[in-house]
Amino acid sequence: MDIATALDLGTERARQALDAVVPPALMPLPHIPVSAETWEEDRHLRLHGEAIYALHRGDEAWWAVVVHESNALPPGCVRLTPLSEVRCESHSHRRSA
Repeated sequence: MDIATALDLGTERARQALDAVVPPALMPLPHIPVSAETWEEDRHLRLHGEAIYALHRGDEAWWAVVVHESNALPPGCVRLTPLSEVRCESHSHRRSA
């Protein structure tokens, strides 16, 4: 194994170790209207609500969404939703990708 490859492996392992112990970054959001479709075990969840916080740790990101309407969650609950599953909406409920 050459030195560059060994350094790359060491750097990657160090990044993974730090991601596991460094607290996640938490950022307040300005109550962004969103919709989301995701899976919880074998149940498909659809929801509409407001994103109030962004949570980032390493390469993973979630938004904390206060649920207004859902097919399976009660209104008012807060759901951590992967950012890849979130779609922003305008105040007229038009969706963006």
